[in-house]
Amino acid sequence: MKIRKTQIKEIIDSLGFKQIDSNKDIFYKEYDYHNKYLIKIDFNQEKIDYGTKIEIGDLTTSNFDNSENFVVLECVNRVLEKGYAPDKLSLEHKWPMGKKEKGKLDILVLDKENKAYLMIECKTWGDEYDREKKKMQRDGGQLFSYYQQDKAAQYLCLYTSRVIDGKIEFSNEIVKVNEVWRELTNQKEIFDHWNKNFKDNGIFEDWANAYDIEIKALTRRGLKELTEEDSGRIFNQFAEILRHNVVSDKPNAFNKIFNLFLCKIVDEDRKPTEELKFQWLDTDTDEDLQKRLSDLYKQGMKEYLTKEVTDYNDGEIEQKLYALDSTVRDQIRDMFTRVRLHKNNEFAFKEVFDEKSFKENAVVVREVVELLQPYQIRYGHKQQFLGDFFELLLSTGIKQEAGQFFTPVPIAKFIISSLPIRELISRKIENDETHFLPYIIDFAAGSGHFLTEAMDEVQNIIQDINEQKQKPSVKRNLSGWKINPFDWAYDYVYGIEADYRLVKTAKVSCFLNGDGLANVIHADGLDHFQKSIDYKGKLKEISKDNPKDNGAFDILIANPPYSVSAFKNTLKHGEASFELFKRLTYESSEIECLFIERAKQLLRSGGWAGIILPSSILSNSGIYTDAREIILKYFDIKAIAEFGSNTFMATGTNTVTLFLERKANNDWKKIETVIKNFFNKPKEDIVNGIRNAFSKYVAEVFEGLELKDYITLINKEPNLAILKHELFTEYKAWFDDLAEIKNLKIKKAFKNKTQDEQQAELERRFYEQVFARERDKMLYFFLTYPQQTVLIKVGEKQAEKNFIGYEFSSRRGHEGIKMYRDENGKPITKLYDDENHLNEEKANSYVYQAFLGRQKEIAESLKENLSSFNLNDLINFKTLDFEKVISINAKKRVKLVSIWPITKLSMLAKNIINGSTPLKSNNTYWLKKEIPWITVPDFPERSLYVSETSQHVSQKAVDDKKVKLIPENSILVSCTATIGKVCINKIKLTTNQQINSIICDTDKVIVEYLAYYLRFNAYKLAYLTNNPGVLHVNQQMLNSFPVPLPPKAVQEKIISEIEDVERSEKEERDKLRNLNNQLNNIFLNLNYKNDRLGNIADFKNGLNYNEKSSGDLVTIVGVKDFLEDFSPNLDKLVDVRIDGKLTDSYKLKEGDILVVRSNGSANLVGRFIYINKLKKDTSYSGFTIRIRSNSPKVNSKYLCYCLRTETVRSAITTDPKGANIKSVNQTMLSTIQVPIPPINVQLKIVAKAERLEKQIAQIEAKLSTKDEKKEQIIKKYIE
Repeated sequence: MKIRKTQIKEIIDSLGFKQIDSNKDIFYKEYDYHNKYLIKIDFNQEKIDYGTKIEIGDLTTSNFDNSENFVVLECVNRVLEKGYAPDKLSLEHKWPMGKKEKGKLDILVLDKENKAYLMIECKTWGDEYDREKKKMQRDGGQLFSYYQQDKAAQYLCLYTSRVIDGKIEFSNEIVKVNEVWRELTNQKEIFDHWNKNFKDNGIFEDWANAYDIEIKALTRRGLKELTEEDSGRIFNQFAEILRHNVVSDKPNAFNKIFNLFLCKIVDEDRKPTEELKFQWLDTDTDEDLQKRLSDLYKQGMKEYLTKEVTDYNDGEIEQKLYALDSTVRDQIRDMFTRVRLHKNNEFAFKEVFDEKSFKENAVVVREVVELLQPYQIRYGHKQQFLGDFFELLLSTGIKQEAGQFFTPVPIAKFIISSLPIRELISRKIENDETHFLPYIIDFAAGSGHFLTEAMDEVQNIIQDINEQKQKPSVKRNLSGWKINPFDWAYDYVYGIEADYRLVKTAKVSCFLNGDGLANVIHADGLDHFQKSIDYKGKLKEISKDNPKDNGAFDILIANPPYSVSAFKNTLKHGEASFELFKRLTYESSEIECLFIERAKQLLRSGGWAGIILPSSILSNSGIYTDAREIILKYFDIKAIAEFGSNTFMATGTNTVTLFLERKANNDWKKIETVIKNFFNKPKEDIVNGIRNAFSKYVAEVFEGLELKDYITLINKEPNLAILKHELFTEYKAWFDDLAEIKNLKIKKAFKNKTQDEQQAELERRFYEQVFARERDKMLYFFLTYPQQTVLIKVGEKQAEKNFIGYEFSSRRGHEGIKMYRDENGKPITKLYDDENHLNEEKANSYVYQAFLGRQKEIAESLKENLSSFNLNDLINFKTLDFEKVISINAKKRVKLVSIWPITKLSMLAKNIINGSTPLKSNNTYWLKKEIPWITVPDFPERSLYVSETSQHVSQKAVDDKKVKLIPENSILVSCTATIGKVCINKIKLTTNQQINSIICDTDKVIVEYLAYYLRFNAYKLAYLTNNPGVLHVNQQMLNSFPVPLPPKAVQEKIISEIEDVERSEKEERDKLRNLNNQLNNIFLNLNYKNDRLGNIADFKNGLNYNEKSSGDLVTIVGVKDFLEDFSPNLDKLVDVRIDGKLTDSYKLKEGDILVVRSNGSANLVGRFIYINKLKKDTSYSGFTIRIRSNSPKVNSKYLCYCLRTETVRSAITTDPKGANIKSVNQTMLSTIQVPIPPINVQLKIVAKAERLEKQIAQIEAKLSTKDEKKEQIIKKYIE
């Protein structure tokens, strides 16, 4: 950009130029130091005359055409004034840079032997300078390309300047050439070797002279804040340092960089003008640098981790050697230095064992120090970009083992933001508590994420509190903590970590995210509170209620290790610390169970926990059952969040996060006392706030019975209803099968008793056993009945990633966590809102409200992932073996209400037969098509009856009992995968194993009634199964399925009314078939010339993507969107992550047509849909092909109607033998013949087709209500 003359005059005036003559617009400057050397500026000719001694490559910088030329002028002036001679300067210095372009360096300064010494590239102030600086850090920029041409240069300098208030201000970025670069072969190698750091002083400062460039040491004030760009660049450069120095042990290398972080943290605690020790000085030897680092490391270990490192600095050694002969002293000093440094130490990126290996490692140490030294890493606030850098180091550098998997920051944020800490602090202040901040602990701190996020949350709350409205003591504390953020953490925040390297990591994390004052203790999170030599502060306290409890903390947040083999061997004071200890063997691995008990011990009554555990904690037996007992006795479960295999980087384990609120220790004991009283004197009572508590228990567990029936059991005089109840029958069978009872019956003493005495003994033992189990069930029923629990399920695969808002990448150069962000950089996640914890579109808000005792209606956008259950609905109290399993796959229970008796399905069946599949490899079972063999696809869609099957087996399969013959008029029910499809067989047949066949007792029930009831209550059948994978209802579940049994006259009325609806439905379907035929016939009877689809349209296959795709988030039309409708429902489209950016060529447009290219279901292949006006950029999946009209002679909607005809679909999806084709391609599509009438005729045809479509839609709307009407008929008669 051309500069104005007034600006030029301002510049040259600041430089000291003078006008030659008042009548001439020419200015000059003489340089006394260089024999009155003259530079002239001629405004008339717009020329800069640099004189005869300064070499000019060309005149592009000697005119007024570009602002940059005057930066060059100002820089030349500065160079000359610094003492460099005019004949050692070359402007616009040229090197051949390729066939088409020539490189021209702005200023080359030669040394006294006329070799390149200093290369200067000038840029205008601001954007241009910043862009070139970034380019240098990206690929070396112009200066590195010039250096590649002449490697004699010792310094490279990017330079800029401007005039401010009549004075020149300059800035420069200096690169000191490393001698190693001269041996490297190309610019990329040189650039890769460079640490990407600049020096900002040494050439033009007062202390510097010509050819005596002196770069002075960094001071605390000179450190730069880290930017987002710096974060990724430093990480990649660190990886490059490891690569070109052949450092193979990556976990060790990343451990060493954390040691250097600790050194730098210590070093930054200095006065602004104080010189830093964490830097490479020009006067340094490798030993000098590493001695300073060792001193810093020792200081940091003592100050921040309370660890004494055995090491001595030079001063300490000198004190001991002062009396010795100087020669001996020098020898001992040298020996000590070698012993101290020439072996593996805290900075040994490579193995060190002698002087040579020390030098090799010292290269790495120096390069890493030079990489980190310019940047500030200690802040009084959370530094996002430093945190990002830390995450990159953590996720790629630290090997996770022994049950560890680090908690990603978004998950830590979610858990912290789910806790109403703001309300907790307010309540403490209102209650006049002296210590009004929450005491927070993570007993398995790992990398420190929970600690840093919790500290950040509390500090933000502190900042928001108006201290002026508080009493003096609160005001004083709040004011102090606002001035000195995080000072409170020393008293309130505790982290425990057994892995020493992670203790350092967590401590560094605290500094990087605000301040390091949190108590991060190197100890075992399961140690004894009083006997531990490592515990301190609040961890040393003991509860008055229980000597094993601590009870000192308000909040526990943790992701403890799990499944650690033989951990009992390493546990100190285990028996004195844990009730569960006695359940462990020396091979036990269930360490997570002890962490659950430890959570119970640490939290005070009313305290909160957010703890990540493997999903197995909810269902496994053994010690896991004991752990669940602790959870249910001592905590309310406010929420359970289930995370999948994409949530954590280093494990495929599915996890649950339990959000818990600590109960008082005696809460469960009070309930136990009431239960004990009930068994002594049974009567109704209020238990744990539950009115008619015992009636509710009986209704739930002994379904169909009343409390009065149950009391007969308690009185040991069970009435007929109890005796006939399935659970009582199960109790009896279980009791009789007990080993102790079998052994009792064969003992001589027992046999010697009379029959009445034997019976009395058996009854006594029976009721003891049954009552013990019943009391146990009652306790947990009453504990869980009042609790409402939020369930969060993040989904699977890409759906999980979209919900949590991130994914992990292992691609080289892009390792680590990749957050999904919007155009403003805000996280795209359904877990939390950084700015609003009560955002109802985020999952955390429902947990937050649950802790406050509030229940909120779940937002529509979250209903697929969130639900709210009564906790006791997640536990099966009807089982004989009551393991307290908590099923997060439980379906909401539908309480069956009926005016008629309710009976179990087994009572209405003579038999229930499960099907089977004969060996496919045995041809004798399959060659003869003698007996129909039905599978679920054979079930009719519309009719209740089936009379044919697509497959048959031989009579031999029946004779060999490989299948069972089902009599006519049985009810067939699908019970695997697809649950609840129902039909009645009108022929004898056999079934596969997905189907159970009910042979009805027609004396009790009419077959059609039972079939209709099952069909319209299929969702209740699905509630019977909790399988996490393929749903399956076994015979036992089916037997217990409750069915209302009205009199046969009522059953007949139900059947009759449903059949009336079905007759009406058949009439509507006949109309629908007629309309569809009319629509099809419009296009069959067109007598116009045909053209190939390939001549009138273009094709493009859709986008391929997978779970590992990490590019743009894109709205996609997929195969699932190809329903019967003419166009897809835009509101039901999903977003997926693709590879790279979404290009215009993959964006759908209005008028596009899509066809299913490939699918496992042949029914979907060859379906076409039309794309109407879109709401946003939308693409389409790789299983589809886009068809786009390219001819003005064809209306795209008309074209879509033509393609949707059965004639076309049959032509492209059926081979000459009539078999289905499971894929179509562009070649096949291009051959389709399309009739092409004039455009006006096409539009008339479309209008007619749309009228028919409207009528079809009206009938389909009517048909969609038919099943509901049938269901209402059943409800009308049975409820």
